[in-house]
Amino acid sequence: MIIITGASDGLGLQVAKLYKEAGKKVINISRRKSEFTDSNILCDLSNEEEIKGAVSEILKMDEKIEAIINCAGVLSVQKLEKITGAEFDRLLSVNVKAAILLISNLIKKIKQDEADIVNVASSVGLKGYLDQAVYGASKWAMRGFSANLQLELKGTKSRVISFCPGGFKTKLFEKATGVDNTADGSEWMRAEDVALALKHTLDLPKNMEVSEIIINRKS
Repeated sequence: MIIITGASDGLGLQVAKLYKEAGKKVINISRRKSEFTDSNILCDLSNEEEIKGAVSEILKMDEKIEAIINCAGVLSVQKLEKITGAEFDRLLSVNVKAAILLISNLIKKIKQDEADIVNVASSVGLKGYLDQAVYGASKWAMRGFSANLQLELKGTKSRVISFCPGGFKTKLFEKATGVDNTADGSEWMRAEDVALALKHTLDLPKNMEVSEIIINRKS
């Protein structure tokens, strides 16, 4: 089975659609249901106890995990002088802590099943962006988590892929800024195409590990 966090919207939804079309059993972990999954585990990914509950449901399924795709995330665009502790905690909880806790609680089964892990970061995790200090820090942290996982899982058959796309069309940007970028066909990548790149990377033979993939808009 393929486990995807945040498969109810955006990139996660498109990845779920591709795997569903490929005949895979897809499990969504998020606050809302996904139309392209076999099972929806409703979970607030900022809540540690709910994450533990989601892990318990996964283990009860007693099925082999092929891949875990940590796709859930939130965006923040704030002036540096406007950053609050609450906003910092919100972003780090969803964008970083949720993935770490999920993998930590499932690591024994991950090793047993030789499951792959994809951590969706961002090109924001490679350079600084104006008004995105907290969001950028969370994506740098996700890249660091991937590097650590690669070390932890060295010598196993589990692959760890750090997936870093640039700007693409989802409601993520609109939710954070109020600006809808989905109608602009000239500047932003399509979520469907980014999802295809992610799946193609995971579909490579198991003896090939793409440690990090960076996808930017063609200038």
